Amino acid sequence: MTTSPRGPRVRRVSRVIREIDPWSAFRVGIVFHGVLYLMALIALVLLWSVASATGTIDNIERFLESFGWESFQFNGFQLFFNTMFLGLFVVVLLTAIWVLCATVFNLITDLVGGIRVSVLEEEVVVSTVEGEGKRQ
Repeated sequence: MTTSPRGPRVRRVSRVIREIDPWSAFRVGIVFHGVLYLMALIALVLLWSVASATGTIDNIERFLESFGWESFQFNGFQLFFNTMFLGLFVVVLLTAIWVLCATVFNLITDLVGGIRVSVLEEEVVVSTVEGEGKRQ
């Protein structure tokens, strides 16, 4: 069978989303928020390094001392340590919110029947070594 000149055929299919598994929401949420957490930590370390190398941290410390403090100094390690634990708390909190939202979604769809979604399905055209396309 050869492919038509117009390309693969497309048909419109209607699907209903009735349930989101809370365990799946937890797994996806923990990985998603964990990756965002690591990216934020790396970005903060890089920004701190650049700010320290360019003297921006020293300028901010002198600016804050001009308001009447005798001495003001940022402790980079302590800031990073506190940010790291705050970030872990945020990862756990946001993941718990995702699981809670999945559970609430399941309760609501039990009442209203779900969300109807229209999907376009295309026929897959597989190329063979001879150059003929076969439809599946």
